[in-house]
Amino acid sequence: MNSSPSDQRPTRRTRRTRIVCISDTHNCTIKLPKGDVLIHAGDLTNQEKADFEAKVVIAGNHDKALDPASSSDSSQHQALSPEFCHFHNLSLPNPEQCLSLFEAHGPSITYLHHESAEIKLAHPRGPRTKFKVFGSPGTPGLGEKWAFGYERDENDPNRARYPNQENGDSRTVTTEIKSGSQSNPEKKTSRSGSQSHFSPISSSISAKEIWSSIPPDTDILVTHTPPYGHCDLGVVRGSDGSDDGPSPTRSGGTGGQEAKTKTETDRHLGCYSLLQRLSVVRPRLHVCGHVHRARGSERVWWSPVSSPSASVSMGMGMEDDGELGWIESATKKWTDPSPDPKSGKISLVDLTGRGREGGSGKLDWVDIDTVIGKSRGGREGRKETCVVNCAILASNYPRVGGKKFHTPVVVDLELPVCEESQDY
Repeated sequence: MNSSPSDQRPTRRTRRTRIVCISDTHNCTIKLPKGDVLIHAGDLTNQEKADFEAKVVIAGNHDKALDPASSSDSSQHQALSPEFCHFHNLSLPNPEQCLSLFEAHGPSITYLHHESAEIKLAHPRGPRTKFKVFGSPGTPGLGEKWAFGYERDENDPNRARYPNQENGDSRTVTTEIKSGSQSNPEKKTSRSGSQSHFSPISSSISAKEIWSSIPPDTDILVTHTPPYGHCDLGVVRGSDGSDDGPSPTRSGGTGGQEAKTKTETDRHLGCYSLLQRLSVVRPRLHVCGHVHRARGSERVWWSPVSSPSASVSMGMGMEDDGELGWIESATKKWTDPSPDPKSGKISLVDLTGRGREGGSGKLDWVDIDTVIGKSRGGREGRKETCVVNCAILASNYPRVGGKKFHTPVVVDLELPVCEESQDY
């Protein structure tokens, strides 16, 4: 019996999925465009209605009510200063009670506290795709009065540049998921457990170890802090504006041309150790926020290195599991097609290759199912990452002239089709 032409169609491996990205809403209610997935990258809002099949949420440095270290019931809490136990002159609620609010809103919300999940979109009218996501609220160098803080590593340019502002009196961070661990629970649109992965302890675990918890098969990475050098250009508060020399480049050297394009107080404020892990994992999409004025998107293309020594010499290093970080071969900044919030049009980043907007093009990322041991052989198709800083609040405190807002960033991305829906 001959097969009909429809039976001979190739199986679809990916399908376009629309992801609406927001961060730093700071308890402001905003109008959200339609999409399949909503991602909030920290500094949250109690917004009642968000009509998305899946919602992925992490906390930020302002979300102290979600930090288990702030709980008055915690033994760790007793060793903290009174300033740490209060925030904006308000007593902090119990984090466990706050975390329960995510459960109350049903299984469509996945709250990630330095952990991973697998999200499957099963609605018959949706794209019926899936993706693996890792989310973390960790934010470097802010001091103990903020939530989810950790110290920068010695090789982070900002640690040397602002030793008092970046690392003075800061609390360190430890994770219960050790370097290279594969024990992160994978969930299907369910909220993570309330067990803490961050503790305000005096002994230090390096930022490199913290970010090494990101699984190598991550499709979408969500962090509150940006990676160093990408969507992270901001002003360091308290800086006297003095010229302290050329700004370090992303590979750890000094870049004269880069320094000339910035004012004396403009600095890359992202995490260098996170950038190093990003060069190893190379996810499709990295959603972040924190630096309000750096809202935007940047496409990063990666190239493999020939040896561990070459990786180290270019500042990317080598992970403890033997994986080499790739180097950045090219970058391209996104131009917002709808920069005016009053226009009513969406700010679209099209990574499917089907868009007409300038700068659109298919993501150079091929999903290779078979991973050969711990070598890079199974992930050679991960040649590009799109970094999106989706901060909504455009102004910083004290917000002279009132609050100003950015629009959400909408990302169209090809994601793997769920096995049970590949034939439709």
